Amino acid sequence: MKFPFLFLATLFILTIFLGFASAVQIETHANYLKGENFVSKVSGDFYTPLSKSNIYFYRDSVETSFGVYSLEKIEGDYYIYFTIPTEKLPGNYSLEIKGTKYYSGNQLMEKNFSKKFEIKNKTAFAIISPALSRPSDYYSNLSVQNLLDKKIDVEYGVEGTTTKNVSLNDGEIKKVEIKTFGGNKFENVSFSYGNETLFAVVYSNLTSIPIENPTSSDNSTNNETNSTDNSSDSWSFWDLFGGSSDKNKTNNGTRNKSQSKNGTPNQDPEVLQTCSEMNLPVCSANEECDTGNYINGQDAQCCNGTCVAPEKGSSAWEIIGWILIGAVVLFLSWFFFFKFKKAKRTPKKLLK
Repeated sequence: MKFPFLFLATLFILTIFLGFASAVQIETHANYLKGENFVSKVSGDFYTPLSKSNIYFYRDSVETSFGVYSLEKIEGDYYIYFTIPTEKLPGNYSLEIKGTKYYSGNQLMEKNFSKKFEIKNKTAFAIISPALSRPSDYYSNLSVQNLLDKKIDVEYGVEGTTTKNVSLNDGEIKKVEIKTFGGNKFENVSFSYGNETLFAVVYSNLTSIPIENPTSSDNSTNNETNSTDNSSDSWSFWDLFGGSSDKNKTNNGTRNKSQSKNGTPNQDPEVLQTCSEMNLPVCSANEECDTGNYINGQDAQCCNGTCVAPEKGSSAWEIIGWILIGAVVLFLSWFFFFKFKKAKRTPKKLLK
């Protein structure tokens, strides 16, 4: 009698535990400039395909719109992307996924998910479009529009390759051609002016070809001037999509060069710095990186933000523990109830 009861109790607990595991994730950057490209990655095992009818935007809990946006499924994940209108009010916003069913383990569940982001009270130096493109050959055309009231020279190129320059007058729009290198991967295209860097993403499922003119410490002098990554105003889509180890090294190299302007010695882009050299904290085991992203350091994963302790609450294991205690109490109550009930009947039989 004991074994079936414990088996059923264990099965019940496992079912409850699976229900706590979230199978849907929304990833996006914490903050954006007006005119910057917004990209969000939504991962999950959806029962029916995600559609625009499931996607909502809010500003301070009031529903809002960003106009026309794109929704695409690439390699099993969904990508929502658009250019933030320059007239959009700054403030706290959220992206919410509603009315969709998904699988958590082998259970079909329905739940709403949201992700917060901030639009800063600052306009980017240019609009880069499209935010995400999927070229049919090895060349992709992107447009750059100058948003400043003066002539600017913008440095651009696929990260990890030699960059080019384009000059833009006030309000001028020009098309630039980007060569992609295939291989079923995302390629990060950076556009830099002064200490600000904007990004677009190209996804190519063509056959991989060798990268031409890769950057090195010998030809990166130009990049050191204009490709500074100001973590407060710009970010890399590799933080969101991930990338090959070579591209991650290139991105870290760019960050290292930006630190050199603040007094840290220059460093080869292929060599990682320690977290202390980059003036970045290392979060302890009971902390998480808030308002920033993790960056690969030579000695640890550095936090490009603030390390904070997560909010305390009832974890899934605490809930399971209480369920187990409850199950044991119920079993003992049932066991002693029948045992003592049987013991009370024995004297009557002896009297007969």
